[in-house]
Amino acid sequence: MTALAAREAYRLWAPSYSAENAVTCLEQRLVDALGPAPAGLRLLDVGCGTGRRLVGTGAARAIGVDLSPEMLATGRLELGFGPEVQLQLGDARTLRLPDGAFDLVWCRLMVGHLDECRRLYRELGRVVRIGGRVIVTDFHSAAHAAGHRRTFRHDGAVLEVEHHVHPEKEQLAAAAAAGLTLVASEQAAIGPEVRRFYLEAGREAAYEEQQGLPVVQALAFRRDG
Repeated sequence: MTALAAREAYRLWAPSYSAENAVTCLEQRLVDALGPAPAGLRLLDVGCGTGRRLVGTGAARAIGVDLSPEMLATGRLELGFGPEVQLQLGDARTLRLPDGAFDLVWCRLMVGHLDECRRLYRELGRVVRIGGRVIVTDFHSAAHAAGHRRTFRHDGAVLEVEHHVHPEKEQLAAAAAAGLTLVASEQAAIGPEVRRFYLEAGREAAYEEQQGLPVVQALAFRRDG
């Protein structure tokens, strides 16, 4: 299977992207656990997709940035954004946003779509305020090593999205160069809470085989002065 570049993949995936899956379910649990809760904060979601994670956060201000106009258009059409939410077309490596403008910055399940992560981390560190938090999640390297890939269905076919593995050591070095200090590193594995996704897809045997496999990694950082 030839992997599609992220820009082309998300153009095709946009109409069905809102459906949850095992990876997104586990990823949400990690983000909730690492916190902080976004209520009352200035929130930025880098690589926001449709912006669905910005709905109902209670953030004082929430901005989502994504490279796919189709994903942003789908979000504007399908989701009930409040006046505090703004979506912006842009590249995560060159954000058109001011320094220190956000209390909390998310970059969720996106860093692996980039061939290098230094410029991304530089921007994440730039736009978060001193004392603010940055949470970066991605597809776990152990899942990739086991042969799992980022895929979606389109017109009856399974398509793969381009993915680059950035080991934790590489990401921590990029974060440190951007003034970010690691405060937590967590992972989530296939287990009972996502069994329903396998059952709905008629893949119970795959669930039994994959139990315990880490599929999401989350890194939480603080911006120091």
